Amino acid sequence: MVKLRLTRLGRKKRPFYRIVAIDSRKQRDGAFLERLGYFDPIASGESTKLVLDSENIMKWLLKGAQPSETVKNILSKEGIMLKYDMLKRHKTEKVEKTGMNGKKTVKYLAVKDENGNPIKKFTDAEVEEAYNNWLVEKEKRANAPEKKTTKLSKKAKAKIEADKLAAQDAKAAKIEADKVAAEEAKAKVEEAKKAEEDAKQAAAAAKEQAEAKAEEAPAEAVEETKTEETPAAE
Repeated sequence: MVKLRLTRLGRKKRPFYRIVAIDSRKQRDGAFLERLGYFDPIASGESTKLVLDSENIMKWLLKGAQPSETVKNILSKEGIMLKYDMLKRHKTEKVEKTGMNGKKTVKYLAVKDENGNPIKKFTDAEVEEAYNNWLVEKEKRANAPEKKTTKLSKKAKAKIEADKLAAQDAKAAKIEADKVAAEEAKAKVEEAKKAEEDAKQAAAAAKEQAEAKAEEAPAEAVEETKTEETPAAE
């Protein structure tokens, strides 16, 4: 398998890298298949930091070459991976098949032309337009004014942290106070219910007692009448 990766050149503490296509079985700085550009990480002033042979890089990518993580990041920042992702895509169609067990399977197969070649999802013009739009957006981001960030002092950070903790404590205290108030209200309701129940029971007992006395009163009156009517023995 072919890999696109960096090979180190330059002297000590002054690295300089080539971007090359190389057999993955070779050592990092071994013989390469093709030189595709260079990368100077510490270039300054008018020095060129990055040079890429975009056409040949795309050729290798479309052949199946795998970029290393570092090279992939470099190519992504230059929009090459965007073009590659669009160029490698093909039109697909949904195909449903029913197996011997009656189970349906769905596959997405590439749409092919009359010669049996897969049809690209995007035309070269569409890819180029997308790439140019990406370049315009990149230029806008590069020219956009930098957002000023205010660096806080240790004292200001400490105050923010203290206010945050105070807010958390106040919230916890409020939750606890609400909980206590709810429990007290519940206890008062239960106490009122109990008092009402006791009052009902007392009223019922008083009613029963009154009815019992009312029943006893006529019986006593009859007994007294009988005693008065009985003549005294001679």
